[in-house]
Amino acid sequence: MGYRPPLIKGPVFITIAASVRSPDIRALAISAGWVGYEPLYCTINSGVDVATLTVADIPDYLLTIVNRGRIGGTTNSGTGMVAAIKFNLDNAGGTIFGGGGLGGTGQTVTIFRGTGYSATGSGGSGGNGAGFTAANPPAFLSSQAGGNGGSQSVGGPVIGGSSSGVASGGRGGTGGAIGMNGEGGYDGSTSGSFESQNRTGPSSGSLAGYAIDGMANVNILAAGSILGRTR
Repeated sequence: MGYRPPLIKGPVFITIAASVRSPDIRALAISAGWVGYEPLYCTINSGVDVATLTVADIPDYLLTIVNRGRIGGTTNSGTGMVAAIKFNLDNAGGTIFGGGGLGGTGQTVTIFRGTGYSATGSGGSGGNGAGFTAANPPAFLSSQAGGNGGSQSVGGPVIGGSSSGVASGGRGGTGGAIGMNGEGGYDGSTSGSFESQNRTGPSSGSLAGYAIDGMANVNILAAGSILGRTR
């Protein structure tokens, strides 16, 4: 018998109708009868959250993702979507975001008096950035405020009625909203009597996660809302 080309079937449609972490689009398609060469449409319904989506293992340009929900990264700079193959994206009315960056730590302040007397006010921790949790199904967390710095008084003799020195660490920065960098930590402060001081920090907040990693592989049919960095 001569060569017979494969029967070309119509497109295959799959729907993600409930929130999920890292769904396997290829496996869902095969379960729906896709055999590897038909056009494939994957719709994410409105109100559905998809965390950390990797698009892979499908021939280039067979797949169209129709996103009407949210595709996003985890808290503290998680990536929303990794595009490892070439595909079409209809994001009209949908959102794709990178996780918000972690806030920076506050400044730590140490003061010194006399011989062997010191006090340290530790910097506060940075607040978590907004994004999805690592659970399955994922939950969404808003960004959090940074922690307050610690405070400590220096020991040793107080001369001439002056007040004892106090070292106060700086507040940590607020975590970033989705697609936004974390806020930098704040400076600490001192008061009262002391002879010298040392300051460390504050640190900058972390960058937001990538909304889409592999942007060159994505043929955007409708952009919708893409929040955060792409590369």
